[in-house]
Amino acid sequence: MAPGGLDPSPQPASLDELQRERLQLENDTLRLELAERRREKPWYHLPTQVVPIITALLAIAGFSWGIVQYGQEQKKNRDEQKDQSRRQQELAERELMKPWLESQREIYAQALAAAAAVANASDAKVRGQAAEDFWRLYQGKMILVETKPVSDAMVSFGSCLDGTRAVCDTQKLNDRCRILATAMADSMAATATMTYKQFVANQFKYTSGR
Repeated sequence: MAPGGLDPSPQPASLDELQRERLQLENDTLRLELAERRREKPWYHLPTQVVPIITALLAIAGFSWGIVQYGQEQKKNRDEQKDQSRRQQELAERELMKPWLESQREIYAQALAAAAAVANASDAKVRGQAAEDFWRLYQGKMILVETKPVSDAMVSFGSCLDGTRAVCDTQKLNDRCRILATAMADSMAATATMTYKQFVANQFKYTSGR
């Protein structure tokens, strides 16, 4: 005992002892964590872990679907704009074809009248003038407005006049005149629904032959 009968004051723990205590506490903590992880989870613990995952997946799916819908909507808008532009262009081209169609009808009527006069005129002078009118139209205005079927019918009728085939009598001339009239009627009906590009594509292409 210390002088005066008093117990000596407790000595502070050494540094080594403190470190050992800290390590012991850390080991105890690790053991508790391992034991907690190894412990079988109750059935109701699984949903609490799965729900956040499902929520995240649903959010991703919703975002992805939104992107897909946006892309489809953009494509739909582009397609509608293209269709509208195409319709407007076709309408403008058909408006352009209206005076062309009027010219076609007028020139067809002139050529058909000349062909009918050639086939049926009893006066040689009238018949000769009609033949001149036919060839003038054949070599001129008709080239601008005739479609392929009309061009073929004009060639067929003309072959009766220029001697390239057997001489045609009145009956044969009238038959070919009616074929020409039918081809002209069909041509005018078709031209009324064509754009200019479609009309040009349906014309016979003449070349110089060189």
